[in-house]
Amino acid sequence: METLIVVGAVIVVLGIVVAVVQFASRPPKDIEPWGGRDAEDHEDDWRDDYRDS
Repeated sequence: METLIVVGAVIVVLGIVVAVVQFASRPPKDIEPWGGRDAEDHEDDWRDDYRDS
């Protein structure tokens, strides 16, 4: 009987740990994937001639 209580407690603790890790690994909702810049703004970055410097 004591073994079942210990096994049940371990399962509950592992379930809580998994739930916390899943919740913490989600990306924040208020951050935009482009970092606040539109996709069109990125097109000009690669055209800059880096050999001029």
